Parts: sequence; C-alpha cells; structure tokens
Amino acid sequence: MKHFLAKHATIRHRLYSLYYTFFSYGRGLVILTLCLWMGNIFSKILPIMIPGSIIGLLILFFLLAFQLIPTCWIKNSCNLFMRYMTLLFIPAAMGIMDNYSLLLQNWVPIIFGCVGGSLIVLILTAFLTEQCHKVAAKNSISSPKDEVNQP
Repeated sequence: MKHFLAKHATIRHRLYSLYYTFFSYGRGLVILTLCLWMGNIFSKILPIMIPGSIIGLLILFFLLAFQLIPTCWIKNSCNLFMRYMTLLFIPAAMGIMDNYSLLLQNWVPIIFGCVGGSLIVLILTAFLTEQCHKVAAKNSISSPKDEVNQP
C-alpha cells in the first residue's frame, strides 16, 4: 500500500499496486476460508470430537509444511488477523462473562485444573527434552577422541 501513496507513482503503477494488494489479501483469505470449511466438513464426517477449526488449522499446517502452497500467499492475510487478534477474542470473553456465576461457584476446581495441567505439561516437557538430549549426545558422530587426534 505504501507504493500506492508514493508521490512519484503514475496512475498505472498505483492501480497495479492497489490490484496486487487486494489480490494478495483476497487470495490468503480464500485459502484460510477453504481450510476452515474443509476442517468443518471433516469434523462432521469423522467420528472423533475435534472442532472443525482445529482440523482446518492442521490442514493449513500440512499444506504449508509440505510446501503445497507458498507462505507468501497467506502472509498478508495472516498478518492482518494477527494485527487485530484482540478483537477476535471479544465474543469469547463475552461468553465467559455470561457464565460468571457458574465460574464463581466452581473457581477451586478451575484453579487446580489450570495449575495442575500447567505443572504436568512443564514436567513432561522437561523429561522429554532431557531424553532427546541424551539420545542426541549418544548418537553424535564425533567423539572427544576424534577431536583430539585431528590437526
């Protein structure tokens, strides 16, 4: 968009810049929407209880991981969503506030669940990281003896 506002730009260049900007945002939004719709369809078809939005994110992840779509195609749209992400959380916050009395009645299990879940994730992550480092150290190609003998 900065090229559109440049003083030295011709009308043709400004129109091309505007077209390219709208096309790049539109292309990214279409890809994100298609992934969401495919996730919702798979969520209804599959017998597991995973939300369609999560399956859609997994589809998008695999499309990007296997480079079936380039990252530049969705970069502008993702940046737009990230910029205004706080606005996207307002409906969820209002839903929580509708059930405020229920939260007050069950605050003890909620706190224990949050703290306990965080501790379990922390301990499991530390254990798995330690195991991965042990395996990597065991499988390292060069040993200290080889490094000493090299000129």
